[in-house]
Parts: sequence; C-alpha cells; structure tokens
Amino acid sequence: MADQTRVAPEDSTRVADATLVAPHDDDLSKVPDDATLHRPPGDISSPTQAHTRLRSPDDPAAAPRADSQSSNRGGQPYAGTAARTWHAPSFPDPEVPEHIRTLQAQPRARSGEDAPLDAIANDEFHGELQPGSVIKQRFLLDSMIGKGGMGLVFSAIDRRKEEARDPNPRVALKVLNADFQRHEQSFMALQREARKAQTLAHPNVVTVFDFDRDGDAVYMTMELLKGRSLESMVREARGKGIGREQALPIILGIAEGLAYAHRKGIVHSDLKPGNVFITGDGTPKILDFGIARAVPNVASEEAPDVFDAGSLGAYTEAYATNEMVNGVDPHPADDMYALGIIAYELLSGFHPYQRHSAPSARKIGIKVTPLKGVKLREARAIERCLSFERKDRPQNAGEFLKLFRGVSNVQKASLVAAAVLAIASAYFAYQNYIETSPAIAFEKLPAQTQAQITDLLRQGNEEWSFYQREQNAAALQGSVEYYSRAYELHPRNREAVHGLRQAADALLSAVKTKEERREIATFLQGQSDYFRKYQPVVDAAE
Repeated sequence: MADQTRVAPEDSTRVADATLVAPHDDDLSKVPDDATLHRPPGDISSPTQAHTRLRSPDDPAAAPRADSQSSNRGGQPYAGTAARTWHAPSFPDPEVPEHIRTLQAQPRARSGEDAPLDAIANDEFHGELQPGSVIKQRFLLDSMIGKGGMGLVFSAIDRRKEEARDPNPRVALKVLNADFQRHEQSFMALQREARKAQTLAHPNVVTVFDFDRDGDAVYMTMELLKGRSLESMVREARGKGIGREQALPIILGIAEGLAYAHRKGIVHSDLKPGNVFITGDGTPKILDFGIARAVPNVASEEAPDVFDAGSLGAYTEAYATNEMVNGVDPHPADDMYALGIIAYELLSGFHPYQRHSAPSARKIGIKVTPLKGVKLREARAIERCLSFERKDRPQNAGEFLKLFRGVSNVQKASLVAAAVLAIASAYFAYQNYIETSPAIAFEKLPAQTQAQITDLLRQGNEEWSFYQREQNAAALQGSVEYYSRAYELHPRNREAVHGLRQAADALLSAVKTKEERREIATFLQGQSDYFRKYQPVVDAAE
C-alpha cells in the first residue's frame, strides 16, 4: 500500500516530500511512495485557520473567481497560475496577523506598468517562482529539483559566492509553495526547520545556511547535494535488499546523525527513505526537519515555543509508531522504529510489516521474519527497534549504536589489557606485602617479647602525639628512639615501620639546608637499620 498519512477528507491534498538534491538519475518531480501528508490542525472555521485548506488545481472550488474578492484594486481579475490555486480576499482580515497578510499578498509583476511603486522601490519578489527568478537580489534560480509537503526546492546560484569567487556557488533553496505561503503554521514550520537544522552541524545531517523572506517568497537555503535519494535505492532493492556490506555504512550513518540530534534534544518525527539522501561518496544525509520536535523537558529554562510541529498532524504511516499515530509526545525511540524499518528494508528488500501502519500491523498480528546475512547482535538491535511498545525499543540512537556495534576488537583488547594489568598489580602488591611483613608473626613471638614491643610502640605513639600538640623536637626524637627499639625486637613490624617513617619525614621537613638534612639523616641511620633503606633518608644522607 502507498505510504501516506491519515488526513481529514476534503481538507488536504497528497503532496510529495521535499528532496534537496541536484538532478541525477532519478526523476525527482514524481511523488514518492512515502509522502508525508498534513492534516489541517483543529477547527478550520476561524478566518486564520480557514487558509490551511488545500485544494488540488482541478478542484472547482480552487479556481479564481472574477468577482470583487478575486480582483485587484484596479478591478481586473487576477491571472491564475500553476503556482497559485486560489487567492486571498482583497481586503485584509483584521484577525489575521500582519506577517501572514504579507504572505497572502497577490502576485504582482516585478516591474512594469502593473507593479506597485512600493514593490519596485523595495525590489521585492512577487509572482510565480521559476528558473531565472532572482530571490533577495542574490539567489538566481537555476532549476526545480524537488517538490515537497510544504514547498518546492530549486537549485540556485548564490551571487555573493560568485562575487567572492567561491568554486562552488550553488545552493539548494527551499521555498513555501503558493498554497502554504498563506498558512501561518507552514511559515512557522519552515522557520523551525531551518533553526533546528542549523543547530545540527553533523556530517550526516544536511547543512542549512539561512531562513529569510523576499516579498511573497518565504525560503531557506542549504547545501546542494549530489547523489541519489535513499528512497530510490530502497525501491530498486525491493525483493532482494542491497546486502550487508553496502547497507551497514548507511544504517550507521543515519544512526550517527540521529544520535547527534537526540543529544541536542531533537526528534526528527518523520524519518523515512524519502528524507535521507546518499551523496556521491556514500555518505547518508538526513533531510527535512520540517516537523522535527523537541523532547519535552520540564527543567528547560528556554521560553516555550508557541509553535508545536505536532499540530501539523503529519507523519508517514509505514514508518510511524503507535505513539505518533495516537498523538503522544515525541520521543527519540520513535525515530528508532523508523530506523529499524529502513535497516530491515535495506537488508532484506521487504518492509517488515508489509507497509502497514504500526496499529494495523499489530491488529493483524504480523510477525517480523528474522533477518539473514547479518550478525546476531545486529539482527537483535534492529528487531528491538521494530517493537510496537516504546519501552521495548532502544531509547535513543546512541543506545542503538551500542547494541548494533557490540564490543569492537579494540575494546576487547583494551578490556583484556586492563584485566592483565589488574592481575599484575595485585600480584606485585601481594609480593610487596610479603616482603615487607615480619619474618616471624607477632603472635609467634615469646609473650615477654610481645609485651616489650607493645609497650615500646605505646610510648612511641605517646611521644608522637605530644610532638604533634606541642611541636616539641625532643618528643619527636623520643618517638624515633622508641619505634627503633620496637623495630629491633621485631624487624619489619608494620606499626614500628609506620612510626619510623612519620618521625623521619617530620625531622627532615623541619630543616632547610642540605647540610642540616645530612645531619638528620646520619642521626636517623644511627638509630635504626631501617633508615639505611628508607629512600628519603638515604637521599638526604648523600
């Protein structure tokens, strides 16, 4: 079945998705199978929302009328054009915002007898866009290369780049079509698309340069891509797939671009083959963030956006989740469902749910046929994306990439190296413990010797404590004497070693000159053999 959205009868028209590409082997003027459809938001009885009704050119109700509402101020009927299927009233509607009334202005000649003086003075564009038209006295339209849900896409020459002798002066220019120019929601959606895309500077996301308006023309400019749409690849691969070797770079590239968007808090909300372009070097580029939505964040300090892309009611059935169809708030896991379907189509040549919507596939009870020719972890990651329940899917593209890639050889080597290092460190620590432990355990010493050692350590600790309180040098030397005698009775006794080290460090830090440090070191080495191998004392004695 054709991939299209559910729309309100008689209030919508089926339109193709925008493709921001240079002409190649594909006929980009054709309507793609996975076109996004837009349903009118809310009640259309108000004057403003009444302008959101779209009609096809052959609809009798859309034809220009030769009455007072379809004629200009000179009383002459407006000439109908392919780009404009109906006309706004001659008299401004007070309930329509000023900038929307500007967008609803009637087509006027760029110059000549019928052009208003203000238009000539401002040199604004009014009329039907076509090759040869100049936008903002800067962009010369070369050819139309795509049609979309909200507008047309032209290849254009940027005269500023030409002036700067840029070797690549061409750009893609996406402009609202004649019907959508009159829609406040469409104007806002194009601006939000430009703004969101501008925040996504990533190799796998199309680069957007600017958003602007020139008279009737509301447009944004972006990089001109050369290659082919992913939709055409999926169409050609139906029934056979393109193979794992060719599919993996595409799947991973899309996932990387989405992961970047998800980290920025943006959900694409209409991911599908028609919104992905494969450049000449094989790099996938995600297009059309026209209905991309921000993930709800109650902690955000940003001012709330008055425009909600969800109000457009646009999604593509074959790639939309249950939550999207039911109008639930956006979530990165929604993009994962679409990515899973795209990956499945590339690898197998078939839509996992026979192009049914998620609710329909669930109701029918369609089971996904396991993928073949891929690694088990890759198949499992894709199958998780295809889950009907949001909680069962990867929660964002970053999580998907971890599942899909698994543990790499480099990561495995790092883990092995870390384990070996930990074992070696533990071994050397144990060896050091053994080497620095007393040759005879304290418990095996004669009771009288144990009592002597215990008493000497107690007196050494008392002298050390007195030194710490009073900074008395004699007490410090006294602690060295007691700890030394305990060490002599029980060599390598850990408490005695600890006492000797802290006392020696204190004595050495109390003097400044090298000669004084040497004298202290000589004194210490005369007190205990331990100081003959304690490195700070050995260094001071040299």
